[in-house]
Amino acid sequence: MLDQDAWASIRLLHRRQGKSISWISRELGISRNTVSKYIKDCDAPKYRATQPRGKPVADKWKEHVRLILEDDRNAPRKQKHTAKRIFERLVDEHQFTGSYRTVRKIVADIKNKPGQAVFLPLQFKPGKDAQVDFGESYADIDGERTKVHIFEMRLNYSRKKFVMAVRAANMESFMEAHVRAFEFFQGVPERLTYDNLGLAVVRVGKGKDRTLTKKFKELMGFYSFESNFCTVGLEGAHEKGGVEGGIGFSRRNWLVPVPKVERIEDLNEKLVKRCIADGERTVGGESETIDQAFEREQRSLLTLPERRFDGGTARHCVIADTYQTVGYDSNRYSVPQKFVGRPLRVRAYLDKIVFSTNLEVIAEHERSYRKDRYCLHAEHYLDQLERKPHAVPFAKPLLQTEWPAGYWNFYERLVEQKGPSEGGKDYVRVLRCHMQHGAALTAKAIRDCAAVGLISADAILQVVAQARFATRAEMTPLDMAERPALREYSVKLEETARYQILLGEITNEHCIA
Repeated sequence: MLDQDAWASIRLLHRRQGKSISWISRELGISRNTVSKYIKDCDAPKYRATQPRGKPVADKWKEHVRLILEDDRNAPRKQKHTAKRIFERLVDEHQFTGSYRTVRKIVADIKNKPGQAVFLPLQFKPGKDAQVDFGESYADIDGERTKVHIFEMRLNYSRKKFVMAVRAANMESFMEAHVRAFEFFQGVPERLTYDNLGLAVVRVGKGKDRTLTKKFKELMGFYSFESNFCTVGLEGAHEKGGVEGGIGFSRRNWLVPVPKVERIEDLNEKLVKRCIADGERTVGGESETIDQAFEREQRSLLTLPERRFDGGTARHCVIADTYQTVGYDSNRYSVPQKFVGRPLRVRAYLDKIVFSTNLEVIAEHERSYRKDRYCLHAEHYLDQLERKPHAVPFAKPLLQTEWPAGYWNFYERLVEQKGPSEGGKDYVRVLRCHMQHGAALTAKAIRDCAAVGLISADAILQVVAQARFATRAEMTPLDMAERPALREYSVKLEETARYQILLGEITNEHCIA
């Protein structure tokens, strides 16, 4: 390509001095075609690359930046990556040696690049396909701002969907959410489409080849559905756009403002009601409501199995430590003392942790999704406390438990009367009564005895026993006509009186009288 000086000389010689094209070509050593071209073209020559100039640094890191920005789609508005933060992460995590300016340019190119992808409109038959995905949102649970994971299953034909919030996107939550979704739809679609989430996929092979997790294969076999997984990377980002858009719709319309609930199950009850009400909506471009289409689609769903799928995951040969606890998922759960040192089996569910031997369930706990928590059942430690009564006021299992009003005050009065040793032992007896017969009867017995100054475990146990027998159900009179043999038996009055003494209904004095 000529430079601007040569271009200017050609035009000057021809236009001002009248030199011919042949003369200029010979004198400047430039082809006649080139001279002719620039005489006719009044614009200065410009460099035009036949292909875009390579960007060896930017091209190498562009995919890393794109993935970070993709993850930002579900992040809170004020917690998205800046170009500076992306630069810092590339340096720290990938030993990036380029400049901050390069990263800033990559971010600008990705964010400002107009959409060029095109998509093929799809049409599904009833009951044939559904899409599944997880998203993230926030809820105020028991007064604390908590991140929750939103599971959604969406039927492609009718657009009927099931939405559920879980505290963690783990295998137990994944399984339970599927079970509840199928129960909500009262049937199972033929195929479910997923991205390549680790809860379902162990290894991604070529094309559609996937190695699946054992638990996910159990779920597929139990409910008899096929699985379909999106293409890896950006090419497959929109292969399940329906459910991804549905999660955004649910978040904007059902979780704004941030919901305030006491338990996550309260939130899920609200979400199910929203899913039901959503059936009255008409999707754009359709002539009937979601429920009208779903009524037709439901007939094509596979019926549910007779029993419910067990979504728990098991671990074998766990051993309790000397504090009678077993660790699971960053928390520790208690078991009875006699099982310390013995191999146990733990089975985790969405909402509970169950410990067992090969023969029996020995403990069950509400599952905690916090970290470094001790989830202790007081009854597991009563044997120890009976031998170590001085430890009662310091025992963590007792202090963690929310006892009815008056319990600790009763313990203090026991200690005042009998000392910490005997008083502690008596208090453990009262707690055993609480575990066996319930809080209502035991708490009332404590209140009644305390009101008359009767501070004694024996008194509490006696009052509870009387209350249990006094509240027994009314019995239907026996029809002697159908049992003539019973007429041969007789019961003396004094024998029934003795029985009533045991029940506490009359005293010895009444009997003597």
